[in-house]
Amino acid sequence: MNRFQRVFLLCLILGVLVGTGWALNYVWLTDEEITLYGDRIKFRHGDTLWGPVHSNSQIAIIQDPVFYDRVSTTESDFWHGSGYNPQFLGPPPMFNAPPVPLPSTAHTLRAGAARQGHFYGEPGMHYYARFDGAVCKMWRWRRGTIMDSSDYWVVYMTNNTCIFVDAPLRVHGRVQGQVTIGSSHVIEIENDIRYVDAHPYTGITPASSLNMLGLVSEGDIKIRNTPANGRENSGGRGWDQTNPDSTDVVITAALYATRSFTFENQNDPDSGYVCDCTPDNRGTIYLFGSLVQTRRGYVYRSNNTSTGYRLNLRYDSRFLRRLTPCIIEGASRPDASTDSLDFGEVAVGTTAWDTARVYTLYNGHLGAVYANHPFRGERVMPFQGSSFIVPTRFTPPGVGLFTGILYVSAGMEHFQIVLRGRGIPPEGPAPLTVNISPNPFNLTTTIRYTLPEPEAVRITLFDILGREAKRLELGAQETGEHSISLNAVELASGVYFLRLSAGTNSVMHKLLIVK
Repeated sequence: MNRFQRVFLLCLILGVLVGTGWALNYVWLTDEEITLYGDRIKFRHGDTLWGPVHSNSQIAIIQDPVFYDRVSTTESDFWHGSGYNPQFLGPPPMFNAPPVPLPSTAHTLRAGAARQGHFYGEPGMHYYARFDGAVCKMWRWRRGTIMDSSDYWVVYMTNNTCIFVDAPLRVHGRVQGQVTIGSSHVIEIENDIRYVDAHPYTGITPASSLNMLGLVSEGDIKIRNTPANGRENSGGRGWDQTNPDSTDVVITAALYATRSFTFENQNDPDSGYVCDCTPDNRGTIYLFGSLVQTRRGYVYRSNNTSTGYRLNLRYDSRFLRRLTPCIIEGASRPDASTDSLDFGEVAVGTTAWDTARVYTLYNGHLGAVYANHPFRGERVMPFQGSSFIVPTRFTPPGVGLFTGILYVSAGMEHFQIVLRGRGIPPEGPAPLTVNISPNPFNLTTTIRYTLPEPEAVRITLFDILGREAKRLELGAQETGEHSISLNAVELASGVYFLRLSAGTNSVMHKLLIVK
């Protein structure tokens, strides 16, 4: 491969990687898993995560945390600690994954709040937002003084409410509406903050809910050490505490901190606060939503034998379809379920392929896939998850317009995708064509190609550096359609380029292997 080809390939690769990650696609997303002080924070026993997890650094694991969806990292392996026995109950982990760019500013929220008249900023002040259904009561008081509970104003919730305070902010309450609230400093969670229709103890919210909340901090998001949040070993009972008013924290929101998500009063002697209690187990953080933080913060410490919280995080798959108002830059997801496929003009006697994508509100099982003749949909792995690809083909039996419906069921959801294609008369020898599906894929994919004339066929795979990774010599083949299964079990995850050569003709295709 010459220098020009290498540069061309690298340019294609950069086009693939830039923008592939979107912040709110994950239940857990970090840029760095090690603290500013060099401490490595671990997932541990009692942590349970339902949804995609990604870090742009090495993820550390001890004991047996449970992951129900894909866990990916830019590193080649996890950091293995004592009793390493993670439970991966979803797809296998993905190593050497491309980095996911994290949003860096809250300019959109600041601007949106200012347009709506909800931008508040006065030097030396604290703010408190208490949500009560479709109403948010707002207090402010000068630092070093006591808040006057009778001195507040009201912000009414709509389906597009944006609030920003240029000061520290405390929040809690029950939310009705669609709102994003942010702070230029720390956001402190005083007590549970959840939707009015969320489960009071777990935060799980119906898929039909229209309520959405974003919490955006240009500093830390911090769990306050209050009695409701499990202060002093959950009222003296630790992990055995069953009174929700004395333990646990329930949050339903998309959280983003440009610093860390963490908790107050960690019983660190250097902090000036050490509880008389030993241990100081404050319960479980139940988050239904998404958590994005630049640098991972502590939610558990070994101080006082054991201090802090377990994690129970569940992804709110509604973020795949819509987001909270004025949300952070880079948070939006560009893709949505396919509503139609148009195959265009296809010569009679040949086959065209395209891929439909469906996104579900919750992790589910891919069920039936069916398309009207002359279209056909294929059911391919993975069969479990919150999104699926459905390769679909069109083989016109004659000249004219053909329409149909692709039916896809996933869990309790059903999708109908409109199909359209036009058959045209074949004109002379058909070109050399190649289609690869599924793509991306895990272990195997199918290469379908059409030869305009009899030729010897060779398939070659190149890695991102242009090195040959695999070669298939298929020998002489007749004119027409052919297919072959490509097994990539020995290849690492990443971007590859496939070149199919037939005589003097060749076609290049991009592949993405995800393991």
